[in-house]
Amino acid sequence: MADLEFRRDLYRGTARDYDRFRVPYPRSLIDDLAGRSGATGRGRLLDLACGTGQVTFALAGRFGEVWAVDQEPDMTSVVREKARAAGLGHIQVLTSAAEDLPAPEGFFDLVTIGNAFHRLPRGAVAASALRWLRPGQFLALLYSGDNPWSGEAPWQRAMAEVVNHWMTRAGGHDRIPPGYEQDRRERPDRAVLAEAGFEVLGQHQFPTGYAWTTETLTGLVFSTSVLSRAALGGQAEDLAADLRRELRDFQAVGGLPETIGFAYELARRPRR
Repeated sequence: MADLEFRRDLYRGTARDYDRFRVPYPRSLIDDLAGRSGATGRGRLLDLACGTGQVTFALAGRFGEVWAVDQEPDMTSVVREKARAAGLGHIQVLTSAAEDLPAPEGFFDLVTIGNAFHRLPRGAVAASALRWLRPGQFLALLYSGDNPWSGEAPWQRAMAEVVNHWMTRAGGHDRIPPGYEQDRRERPDRAVLAEAGFEVLGQHQFPTGYAWTTETLTGLVFSTSVLSRAALGGQAEDLAADLRRELRDFQAVGGLPETIGFAYELARRPRR
C-alpha cells in the first residue's frame, strides 16, 4: 500500500509554541529506552522528525554523536540554538525530510521518531531506517498518548467542543490526508515495521500525571499541525478566548489534571 502524504509545511511557525508547551518525555522512559537499546555514551543516535529536540536532548548524553533531523527550518533553528547554548558540539542538526535524508548505511546504533511516525511516509522511512542501523541495533517510536481533549473528564469534554468547533471553522480537517484513520487501522505501526524487516520487540508504557493550565493547553493547541497560529489565519486569540471561557471554572475548582500515556515501541534490525 502506498504511503499517505502530509503537507511538508504543516508545522511552519509552531517551533516556539512546540518547544514551550509540549510535555517532555518522562525520565523513566528515557532511562528505560537507553538501557534496552544498549546506549553506552558512545555510538550514534539519529533523531528523525526531531521537532525542537525533545528526544534529541533527552538522549544526547548517552551517545557520542547525534544527528537531529527535521524538515521544518523553524524547528532545526531552535535545535541549533539550544545545542549551542548547552555546548553540545556532538549534535549535528540537519534540515531534511526524513525520507530524503542522505545517511550512510549501517551507521547508527539507535533511530528515534518522537510523536511523528504517523505523519511520515511510514513504509519508506522504516525501510530507510533499517538500512541506516547497524545489524542488531534499534529503532524506537516514542508517543505521548492521545491529545488531552480526547479524554472523558468534564474539562476534557468541554475542551473537545472548542477544538472541534475550531477544526471546522479553520479547516483543520483539510490538513489531514483523506484515508488517514483507515490507514492507521489497517496498517498499525507494528505492521509497517515488520513489513520493512524489523523484529518488533514490544511496547513499553510510562503513564505520567500532569497538571495542565488553560495557558499550557492553549499553547499545546497552537503547537499542533491542525490548529497552529498559521492555520488559524489571524484567529488565534479568538480560539484562546474560547478556551479561557470554557475552562475557567474547571481550573478554579480543581485544576486540569491528566495522566499522559507516554510509551515507546521498540524494534531491532536483525543481526543477519
